[in-house]
Amino acid sequence: MYSLKRIPFNRRSVIVTWLISYITVLLVPVLINGVIYMVTWNVVETEVNRSNEAVIKQMEQAIDNHLKGIERLSVEMALNKRLAGFIHAGSPLTDDDHYELIGIAGDLGVYKVANDFIDQIYIYYKNSDTVISSRERTDSRVLYETLRENEGTDYGEWKSFFDKRFIQEYAPVTLSENGSKTGAVLYAKSVILDNPDLPGGVILFVIKESKLLANLAPVHNASVAVLDEKNRLLASSGTDQKTDYPAYGELSGKSGLVYKKSAGRNLAVSYTTSEQTGWKYVSMMPAEIFDEKMEHMSVLIFVNLFLSLLIGGILTFLFLKKNYSPIHVLIRNLSTKSGLAFEEGSNEYGFVQKALNNAFAEKENVSRRLMQHRDAIRSHFLQGLLKGRLDPNVPVHESLSAHDIGFPYEHYAVLLFRIDQFGKWDEPGGGDAKKIRQIQFLLMNVAEEAAVAGRCRAVTAGIDDMQACILNISPEADEGEIRRLAQQVQAFLLDHFQVRLTIAISGVHAGLATVPFAYQEALAAMEYRIVMGSGEVIAYGDLPGGDEFEEAAFYSYPMHVEQQLINFVKAGDFGQANALVEQVIERNVVQKTLSVPLSRCLLFDLVGTLLKALDEIGLPGKRELIRELNPAERLAGSETLQEMTAGMREVLSRVCGFIQESRKPEHDQLSRQVAEYVRQNYSSENLNISMIGEAFGLTPSYLSKQFKAQTGEALLDVIQKVRLAEAKKLLSQSSDPIIEIARKVGYSDINTFNRIFKKFEGVTPGKYKEIL
Repeated sequence: MYSLKRIPFNRRSVIVTWLISYITVLLVPVLINGVIYMVTWNVVETEVNRSNEAVIKQMEQAIDNHLKGIERLSVEMALNKRLAGFIHAGSPLTDDDHYELIGIAGDLGVYKVANDFIDQIYIYYKNSDTVISSRERTDSRVLYETLRENEGTDYGEWKSFFDKRFIQEYAPVTLSENGSKTGAVLYAKSVILDNPDLPGGVILFVIKESKLLANLAPVHNASVAVLDEKNRLLASSGTDQKTDYPAYGELSGKSGLVYKKSAGRNLAVSYTTSEQTGWKYVSMMPAEIFDEKMEHMSVLIFVNLFLSLLIGGILTFLFLKKNYSPIHVLIRNLSTKSGLAFEEGSNEYGFVQKALNNAFAEKENVSRRLMQHRDAIRSHFLQGLLKGRLDPNVPVHESLSAHDIGFPYEHYAVLLFRIDQFGKWDEPGGGDAKKIRQIQFLLMNVAEEAAVAGRCRAVTAGIDDMQACILNISPEADEGEIRRLAQQVQAFLLDHFQVRLTIAISGVHAGLATVPFAYQEALAAMEYRIVMGSGEVIAYGDLPGGDEFEEAAFYSYPMHVEQQLINFVKAGDFGQANALVEQVIERNVVQKTLSVPLSRCLLFDLVGTLLKALDEIGLPGKRELIRELNPAERLAGSETLQEMTAGMREVLSRVCGFIQESRKPEHDQLSRQVAEYVRQNYSSENLNISMIGEAFGLTPSYLSKQFKAQTGEALLDVIQKVRLAEAKKLLSQSSDPIIEIARKVGYSDINTFNRIFKKFEGVTPGKYKEIL
């Protein structure tokens, strides 16, 4: 192998450019690892925040549901006549007032029991300075000692809160019970009075902080708090440093994540806002948790970065050495074979370009020597252009120039010529290959001359037993000009040489690269010769699915039509059977412009119906007839739809003739008598093969066998057909219900009538009546 020590590291050498490129590529892993680190941090942060949000969302839902229950309870209490009626009591209280207070205290006990989230319920009646709970009666001074926001709140400030005309709000309080103090939340709601002159009353609900946060799921190293819109801390858990929580105004938006520094530590604060109360539910967690989760990922990223640089550096060295070795070998070979010397310190690519220029000059000399094979090579090139099989290593414009082909215009089309009749060349003398070559030579000259007259450029080539013409169309020419050109070539050869052509025309496309597509369109149009017939000019736009017609995606050959055809064939009625076949072909192939594959499928379906009808009749010799006619192979060997249709008609005629011949009157006396008996007794529900056998003195099995041998149909089917023929008359002429019509034609069970009618007609009686 070429040693790296001998590589010329001069500034003009390609190895310097490669080295810079490889080093640049090595920087990509560094950038990718940095991006991965940032994305991973965001993912960890999002997941932790999502976990915190789930906790505070759970707390929010639980507390809001309880608060809704308290607010509903306050409305119910405000409407309590006993509680609202005591507002009018004044001081001092009478005996009746004391008796009424006992009832109010009982009601408060009931309300408290109904909601275990509430620690205590008070009603403060301002007019009599009376405070009632479920346990005791006191006054505002004692209530002040029991419930106030903090120790610094004096009685005047406390009482001014309750002296408002209307109160409905929450407030944090300190609950003093038995010498101990507990954090709690107070919900106060005024009792509305009809008389605005009376002081009124206030219902007070006390909720301990422990119950408020009772449904909170514990989170490791996290503390939770509830702040109201006045930035008051309503409840908290997990820490005693309540002042560490952010202010209400710092938590903008409905929810989010912010960072706060407290006591020398970074804290991640997740929060959400209650839709009902406007409170902020806050969760605080040390930011070091993110660092703990990211520690393992950071190690992996830095190890990956180190390995990327190490392995990348080794690979850079190896590939630099490996990639330069072929360049060195190439330069050495070019220097040896071209006689050019590679100067030290020069650029390798410059030397290669110089050597290639010499090779191109030699190529021109070779091209001149190949001119003598120009026609054969030109034809091969045009075939490759049409089929899209050109050498990708040779530019197309160079090949066109080499073959002296000029296409000055932007748009292209392809014409295909198929010889249907040789005309004057049908005379004896010369083989088929010679005839084809002579006609193709004539076609080439006529087509190219007609193209010049039609303001187009044309080149022709033989391809797959056809002659192809590539038209380069000028902007002044239109698509009608192409069709006129094809018709002119077709008429000239037919008039002067009796040569009959089928010509296929592709669509017009922009760009030389679209010539293979145009050729495929021309092939598709030529294939449609099966439908159009020979000797036609067929444009791709005329095909089903082309520009002028909407393609038929399916053909119509419903079950009831197939059953009708089977019945006509069984009866040997060629006239009606042929009319029905022509009707199906007209409706699908002509009116729908059916595609070639679907047209074939339709005709094979019709042949299948004939075979099905023959199989259902019990006539001797039918298998020999099928082998003789061989309808499937006859249709497959037809080249055009007209030939297929004619073959179909001939097969149908032979089958119907065979059935008529097998059913001459001298052979079917018994069957005619049985058929007449069926027509006279079809309305009887008891009509069956046994009944008919008794009437004619024959066993049912013998009667059935003889009847099918003479008619080709089962006796039971004939009974059903006679009944159904009469039923169809009644359905079209009578307004009787279907069940009544079934009884009239011998069916006692409507389900049996529906099943047999659909079997023979392809539709139910109700659907048949709708169609009529």
